[in-house]
Amino acid sequence: MVAIATNEYHLNVHTAGKDYSLDFRQAFRFGYTLLRTRKFKEAAQVFEAMSHINVPGKPATIMLAYCKVGLKDYAASSTLLCQVFTDEKEKADQLHTAFVYMSVGMWADAIEELAAMASQCPELPAICLLLGDVFALQNKRAKAILSWRLAVTRDQGNGAVATVARQLIGPQAELHVQT
Repeated sequence: MVAIATNEYHLNVHTAGKDYSLDFRQAFRFGYTLLRTRKFKEAAQVFEAMSHINVPGKPATIMLAYCKVGLKDYAASSTLLCQVFTDEKEKADQLHTAFVYMSVGMWADAIEELAAMASQCPELPAICLLLGDVFALQNKRAKAILSWRLAVTRDQGNGAVATVARQLIGPQAELHVQT
């Protein structure tokens, strides 16, 4: 399967009475913003359109699976994660469990599952992005920043996940962590 360059990808979005043409990074950031504001249906539409693009780490598919849990469509979420982990059903189940924990506010359990997944799956920077979010929700900003920095590193600093993670870190936190 040949990967499409993400800068060649364009998603047409109509929102707030305007039309936008977004590249992969912009579309990911837009979908992620919707996801963070718990607009699961709208975020799922963005990530669904993006999930057909062959991008390493399948970040759009992972985010779509999380959206599906937010929409209480657990079967669809599980199916999507089985596509990410084609021959590793236990990993698909583990990430699905983490998403369920996140959706019901079981933060300590979500952190435990996501941290284990981040350790087992360095090729999936989206997991570190979500782990940072859970830490941030728990007011553990230093751990959130470390998770987001790991997402940047694992996404080789230039992918859609890295772009979002750098934005979450912010310029002051980035300088503080580097020193």
